[in-house]
Amino acid sequence: MFKKRFYQGIAAGALASVAALLYNRIYFFALEANFSKLVNPGSLIAANVLACMLAALGYVLLEKWAKNRAEVMFNILFSVASFGSILLPFAAKLPLDIQNPELFPGLTVPMHFFPALAWHTLAPLFHGKSSSGH
Repeated sequence: MFKKRFYQGIAAGALASVAALLYNRIYFFALEANFSKLVNPGSLIAANVLACMLAALGYVLLEKWAKNRAEVMFNILFSVASFGSILLPFAAKLPLDIQNPELFPGLTVPMHFFPALAWHTLAPLFHGKSSSGH
């Protein structure tokens, strides 16, 4: 079962990374806010892949512990963790030379939801059934 979740974590991490990279470029071109010192392609890819691999590990642990309630518990925990993680951009102390620091949360907060969105988007491919149970 770990192998399946590992592949799901890699796939979700890749999808979330692509979404984050695209959103980063759109945000830059729309608002001309440059946070590349803090948010760059490497950090975006690493953060998304790491989040999804931790999710995969968490899912496997829940499957062992909670058996048939694992998916529901995982979905709730992943969603709560995503919401909780948005506190980080608001608490971040930006370097003094960063222009428009008030725009930083607008860039980073939505990205905190990309790993969960990617995981849930790809879940039917790894569960072998739709989320509606059909």
